Order: sequence, then structure tokens, then C-alpha cells
Amino acid sequence: MARWPHLSHPDPGEPDLVLASAGDLPAERLTALARRLRTEHPHLRLRYVHIHDLTTLAEAGTHPLALPEKAFTELFGNRAPFILATTGYPADVHALLGARHPGARVTVLGYRDPGRPLTQAQLLAHCGLDDDSLWQLATHTALLPTEATAS
Repeated sequence: MARWPHLSHPDPGEPDLVLASAGDLPAERLTALARRLRTEHPHLRLRYVHIHDLTTLAEAGTHPLALPEKAFTELFGNRAPFILATTGYPADVHALLGARHPGARVTVLGYRDPGRPLTQAQLLAHCGLDDDSLWQLATHTALLPTEATAS
């Protein structure tokens, strides 16, 4: 697991929002979102974490690579909402978190079977990983004014 400083606010304290990616496509999508958030909301204390192995999210003591509680809190904060995007199934990530699950403050985006063939753009939208869906989710999650409510 690695914090990406070039996409994160330099303040080591509690972030306003954490973006976490696992996989190349989620990293690409959330990197674009982080850059836009930093440009349009420079005051936002954003933290970006890239997860190399999802098993590090497991409760300490349940998996050999699981992060200790202190390290998990240093990355994801105590109260900050976070959006985690993966190429896997969201339910698997929720289950992996176990008792460490932060409840309503986490939104996990990942593969959802559409039941029919879709283009890449359609599949991204279906899974909530398109630009518009991510922007709406991030601004709503971090309680930022959106373009519609700012005017």
C-alpha cells in the first residue's frame, strides 16, 4: 500500500476525503478525479492511497499481510469518508474489511455484471467509474458544492 504524495494534500492530519485505488484502471480513473479535485477545490485535504494487495485491508491478525490498526488509520483516517475503486467485486472488499469496516464512510466501486455486452464507456458508467459518476460521488461524499448547487 502506498500513499501517493503528488495527489495528496501535504497535511498529515485527518483528511477530508480519501481516494483509494486497486488496479490499473481504477488508478487511472481516480488519478483523473484527484487532479480535478485538487484543481477545483484546492482547500480540500485529499489523501490518495494505492493498494497493491487487497489483503492488506483485512483485519490485523486475520491475514499475514494485513496492516496493523495504526497503519490502517494513518492511511484512511478516523472519520474521513473514502472511495475505494477496484477491478474486483465490491462485496469481496467489504467482506475482507471485516470488523475493520468503517461503515457508511466507505464506498467501494468495482465490477458489477451488466448481464449483457457493453462498450468500455458503458461498463465504466455501469460500475460508477466514469468521470461524471466519480465527480458526483466525490463532491457529495466530501460535502463540496457542485456546479449545480454553487450557483
